[in-house]
Amino acid sequence: MERDPLPGRNFVIFILLGCLFGAAVTAGCMGDSAEPEPEDPTPEATPGAYTTYSPAGPKPSFSASVTTPEKRMRTDGSCYWTVTGTVTNDGDGPARNVVIRFMLIDDQSSMIRATETVLAPRFQAGETKIFTTNPLPGDCDRQYHAEIDVTHDIP
Repeated sequence: MERDPLPGRNFVIFILLGCLFGAAVTAGCMGDSAEPEPEDPTPEATPGAYTTYSPAGPKPSFSASVTTPEKRMRTDGSCYWTVTGTVTNDGDGPARNVVIRFMLIDDQSSMIRATETVLAPRFQAGETKIFTTNPLPGDCDRQYHAEIDVTHDIP
């Protein structure tokens, strides 16, 4: 009787045939389904990616004004600018984590030259606060105006 030069060859062929059969059976599972394609959604029917819900009840609302930037000179001949801003919570509820951002904007290029951010952890309804910036860097030969932006957490 002759011995098989590769023992276990029949077992390997059996495994390969099983894999081939499994691939043939599942080949139809990867294609398109028999269900019709959905229609393109309209903007009215498409829900937003997320929705932010504001709690009912009193809400803060802010108004802000800012002064014209004042140019100040340093002893080394360079200059800096200061700005004063007034922020009022005109709403009927307090605010948390109020962020007041002062921006020094170049009049010629309309680019923001410098910013300063102030955080007020609590800001009660009806409260007014006045802030003066630290020195904001700017060129002595340029003209600037200031803007203020106020954001806060939902109470």
